[in-house]
Order: sequence, then C-alpha cells, then structure tokens
Amino acid sequence: MKNICELKITTGIVDGFHRLMEPYFTVPFGLLRFDARTPHDPWLRYMIRSSSPGILAGDFYDMEFYVEKDTALGLETQAYQRIYEMDEGGKAKQSMKVTVEENGFLHFIPHPLVPHKNSDYSAKNTIHLKKSSQLIWGEIITCGRKGSGEIFDYKRLMNHTEIFVDDQLIFKDKVLFEPKKIDVLGMGQLEGYTHQATLFSYTNKIESEELYYYLLERLKGEENIEFGLSTTLGDGVIIRIVGNSGEQLFHILKSIEERILDTVIAELV
Repeated sequence: MKNICELKITTGIVDGFHRLMEPYFTVPFGLLRFDARTPHDPWLRYMIRSSSPGILAGDFYDMEFYVEKDTALGLETQAYQRIYEMDEGGKAKQSMKVTVEENGFLHFIPHPLVPHKNSDYSAKNTIHLKKSSQLIWGEIITCGRKGSGEIFDYKRLMNHTEIFVDDQLIFKDKVLFEPKKIDVLGMGQLEGYTHQATLFSYTNKIESEELYYYLLERLKGEENIEFGLSTTLGDGVIIRIVGNSGEQLFHILKSIEERILDTVIAELV
C-alpha cells in the first residue's frame, strides 16, 4: 500500500517582501519560519518539519520547490532522516523536483540520511536552473545506525540527481549501494569510509578557486576524511567528501554553505 506524502512550495514577492504563495503539504510535513539573517533581509528561510519518526515501507515522498524570479529561499530539516526497517518486498521512494527561475536562489542541505537494517529506498532529484539562478544543494549518505552495529545492513539505497541549466544537463550523479551484492567498503566504492557527502554550488558570486582554498583551510585538523572538488560546464562546483561521521560531514557542508552565503547575501539585502 502506497502512502503519498506531499510538500509543494512556491515563492513570490508581495509588497516588496518574499513570500510563500499558497504552500501545500500533507501529513507528516509542516513548515516553520526561521528568523531573518538581518533586520532587512527580504528572503525566506523555512524548516521542513515532520511528525513521522522517519520513512516507512510504502511511503512515497513527493516534493516540489518552485523559486520564482528574483526570490530567495533557504530550507532546513529538523533532524536526521531515518529510513526504517522493511519487510520482504517493502520499499520507499522520494521524488524531488526543483525549479529556480531567473535571479532566483535556493539553498538546501538536509541532515544525513540513515538507512536502517533491511530498508530499500530510492530517490530522484531533478533540478532546473536558469543561467542567472543560484543554488547550494547538498546530501549526506550514511552506512546506517553505526552506533547500534548496523553498518551497511540495508538492502538497497539509490540516490539519483540531475541538474539542468536552461534545459542543458550539467550534472548527473547516481549513487547505488547494494551491500549484499557488492562490497561498499571495497576498492572503487567508499574504500574503507562509511559516509559520503556531496555539495553542489552554482553561483557566479564566488570563484571555484576561492572555494577550493577555503576548503583546504576549513578541513585542516579534520580527521579521517578525504575530499575532492571539480567543476561543471558554466559555474557549477561539486565537492565530494568521504568520512566516518555523519555529524562531522554535516557540519563541514553547513560551514561551506555559510561561506557561500556570506558572499551571496550581500547581493540580496
């Protein structure tokens, strides 16, 4: 039995201020407004709330974010996203469709994903940008409940992301872990690490070289991680980090996000 959970967000400008235009959500979703970063900050910041402890077998999370021209939206999550144990044949899915129009800006780095024992989960993220759009997008995948001894005990985890600029594909990433079929810790996979983080940045407000040197300085003293940075067609930058702690990787991605925001926010206020 499929349980469809919907979250639809559209931004707009009313009386000079950024507003959500008729947001729609069903159980378990909700939205909580954050305070502005500055007293004159016109943009929107919301936490996506959930009344559910996590994703269950049969759940289908259907999310759509539409960032209108000249508006800015920042999204947060309230806690780690848990994918609960499933009976034989049980699966859960998520679809996220994002559109950021001209001069629009979206930033979203959710908490780490934690697949429990015997879970089967797949997600598809499709993001459409314009050349003048700006985006900070992140995700962190963990091995499961490491503290409880569940290390890659899930059945399957697939995360597929495609990012387009003016309908041209500039980034495609498909992560598929099936621990019972292939050694996820082996050569060509995570190579001994248990967690993986990805951050995608699309903005002309900060150069990739500047971001790279910030990353080198930020990661000084961080233990048990490796990272790489590459660029895409246009202004896209991809950062991939592997490590052994979801909390560590989450704090690193959030600090990178804040570094980019410090540059972008000056253009928005």
